[in-house]
Amino acid sequence: MRKSSVRTLRQENNARERALSRESQREMTDVVVYLRGQDLSPLDQEEIRRDILEMVWEAEARGETMAQVVGQDYRTFCQAIVAAVPRRSRRVRMAAAVEELLPALSVLLGIWLVKKVVEALLCGEAVMYLTLTLGEAVSMGVLLAASVGIVTYLCRTALEGEGERRRSWGKGFFMAWAFCVALLAAIFLPTFLLTNPLLTLWLPVAVAVAILPLLVHGVLARWVER
Repeated sequence: MRKSSVRTLRQENNARERALSRESQREMTDVVVYLRGQDLSPLDQEEIRRDILEMVWEAEARGETMAQVVGQDYRTFCQAIVAAVPRRSRRVRMAAAVEELLPALSVLLGIWLVKKVVEALLCGEAVMYLTLTLGEAVSMGVLLAASVGIVTYLCRTALEGEGERRRSWGKGFFMAWAFCVALLAAIFLPTFLLTNPLLTLWLPVAVAVAILPLLVHGVLARWVER
């Protein structure tokens, strides 16, 4: 199925989900977040989502809840479905992982580009050449790694039961504070300490470099979703 078909199926699923009760919508959101973190193609995710939505819609038509038709343990239910889907090849999984990172990389490069131009203008310097320092490159890498970690954690814990969430709340709270402090240090310290130039780019080239990840993302997305 081509990308346009995946988009169409996603739109149809969104419409199906809006027809459910608010409680079922909230529970389906957790299910979708969990599925997003599994080794599934976008098409597989939306097809599984469609099948579950149809089950829930039929259940509500009979006056039943989502828990009555799916069961109380949504994670076990979803794990059984995911296990029945053939795994993608390692090459496709690697391409999918890179494809998901590229938009974030493009955003970071765009922010760096604007920051450098503004700094040069404020200092009255020429803006035709922009220098990327080692610290700036390290900070971008840290941000990308942190974003992957956060998304992975949210997807894996989306279907935790209330008991599990209560037990892990206190530990998670302090871990979140420690993570934020470490992340801020990892972002800002390299920028100020590792100031040696890594490479210098002509402004038009820098713009092209910032846009390039989005173009590669589009190509990889079409290949991954085939």
